[in-house]
Amino acid sequence: MTTTLDGLEGRLIAQRQILARLIQAHGDTLTGWLRDKSVVEIPDEDPGMGDASPAFAIEANLAEEMRQILDIVERLNRENASGADRC
Repeated sequence: MTTTLDGLEGRLIAQRQILARLIQAHGDTLTGWLRDKSVVEIPDEDPGMGDASPAFAIEANLAEEMRQILDIVERLNRENASGADRC
């Protein structure tokens, strides 16, 4: 089975939506954890170290993924508060 970039993106979106529903179902504890994980702290670069940004690429991408899931959770919470239910 060959997977295309569009196929991978579709699978990732589906997984985000499932994770968001699970996180929403478990309330504030997981939402708070997700909020904490959606921020990456990048220290001031050490002039002697050179370009440190590649060292933080994975952390930055991880935080971005957490932010995207958190956005879905927050949207689901707003929709539930207004009576709507769609992902």
